[in-house]
Amino acid sequence: MEKRKLIIDCDPGVDDALMLAYAAAHRDEFDILAVTTVSGNQDIEKVTRNALDLLSFYGMDVPVAKGMGEPLVKKSQYAPETHGESGLGACVLPRSSGNPVDENAVLFIRRILMGLKEGEKADIAATGPLTNIALVLKLFPEVKEKIREILFMGGSLSGGNVTEAAEFNFYTDPEAAKIVLHAGVPLIMCGLDVTEKCTLTRGQILKLCQSGHPVARVCGDMAGFSLENTSDKYRGETSMHDVAPLMYMTHPEIFKGGFHILDADCSEGPARGAVLGGFRWWRNEETEANVFALTDADTAKFQEYLIAALYSVGGAADPSGL
Repeated sequence: MEKRKLIIDCDPGVDDALMLAYAAAHRDEFDILAVTTVSGNQDIEKVTRNALDLLSFYGMDVPVAKGMGEPLVKKSQYAPETHGESGLGACVLPRSSGNPVDENAVLFIRRILMGLKEGEKADIAATGPLTNIALVLKLFPEVKEKIREILFMGGSLSGGNVTEAAEFNFYTDPEAAKIVLHAGVPLIMCGLDVTEKCTLTRGQILKLCQSGHPVARVCGDMAGFSLENTSDKYRGETSMHDVAPLMYMTHPEIFKGGFHILDADCSEGPARGAVLGGFRWWRNEETEANVFALTDADTAKFQEYLIAALYSVGGAADPSGL
């Protein structure tokens, strides 16, 4: 089976860290062309350092490009309450000797896409605010013919987690989300509707933390930080939001969804960052749908596949003391 060429745009981030571990476990399915970073869960310097350290820890030789340090319009805002001051909970990984490439992620993504052979296309998995992706699409529309689909974690058809209306990534940069939604490329939305069902339980996390496998243990420690330092502790499980786009690529059969016509609210009011549309299907033609939105997942299968993936990642040195 031919590998799917993939660019990962992320803001590591606890759930991004588990997403990258899932990617490392599926090297037979993914040809990862680059990991690019964007300001989101933490500032751009921290998330870029995290990307470098995580890839090294997982034994992955993938170029990293540092992207935009601020949203298109508003100032940055971060989520230390969920991801810790470093972005990786309380974990301190061995420091990678690698450095980002000497090119902004926006330009790097364009160069990779336009460098593909005739007839080749790549997927983009975006798990942070869509700032980098929006700029690539707006500045270099010629890349669209090189994109198979963009799978993004963001948005919600049914309410938010930062405000009553908005999910974190869309709330952080709704202008970027709007650009991507109207870019005319195939889109797969992995919003809160589905990612709230993509969880690890407290018991599963404890077993990971007690594991002798270095990757499983570190991922358990990071997931445990998110669980115990947010309101997730009251439900006894925490969502691994950013794993959903990649798992949909490898196991689409455990997900359900449908086509929608969606937009992003860029107003200054209480609905800023909300997803608009989605249900009034009778007002539009089927061909006008711009997003395939995932709305359900088999939680047990998600947990099974994610945990198995974490234990299968090799090539990491054991960081004593973690």
